[in-house]
Amino acid sequence: MPNSFDVSVLSHDEIHSLTGDWDSEALQKVLALADADDIGEIAEEDLEDICLMSLQDIGNQRAGEIVLEAVFDDSMRPGVRQNLVDDLQEDQPWDDFAEISQQRGIFTAVCLLHKAFPVRYGTPDATRLTIKVQAETRASLTSIDPQKCAWLLRLLACGLSDDNIVHRLYGDELKKGEFTEASGLIWQAEIAEESVVGALTRTITIAASSKLFDSMSAGQKFRAVV
Repeated sequence: MPNSFDVSVLSHDEIHSLTGDWDSEALQKVLALADADDIGEIAEEDLEDICLMSLQDIGNQRAGEIVLEAVFDDSMRPGVRQNLVDDLQEDQPWDDFAEISQQRGIFTAVCLLHKAFPVRYGTPDATRLTIKVQAETRASLTSIDPQKCAWLLRLLACGLSDDNIVHRLYGDELKKGEFTEASGLIWQAEIAEESVVGALTRTITIAASSKLFDSMSAGQKFRAVV
């Protein structure tokens, strides 16, 4: 049975990277693919700078292929990676990529490539929403789970305009049944802070493509039934 929630948009911010995507392990993986020497001896604080220099040394085409391989491993074929490099230099290429589950990875790749080749790659931008969700009962509070992407997107859709792309492309999925695309549309989501004991609210941060939540704004309030 659906539950009712009161939702408030606390903030709507533009971001240019996703938290944790290019950590030390990921940068070392790029360096290994670029055949860099003595990777284990590089200080953690120097990893990104050396990684960027290595990418610049091998040139844009090969660098693009390596970064895509680091992000996707075997889930993207070498031929696709090779052909995709030019497309990555277009405006927000992740939005045009047909495989929804790989759009976040495209964004992640462009984030690093933009740092290495700022003239070739535009500044990547996405949206981070912070929302406060208030449940009516303690029982319905337990259903608030940002890791359930279908539930979360259905909640957010209640505050989106009817002409928003989520409603236009996923109208049937928002109503009922499987919504497998949701896990590719929501890039990051987590409980932002623990509420006081006894409170019926949760604060959630969400990162996604800017086009999904362009009709939302800070201060917006809406009621959601999911």
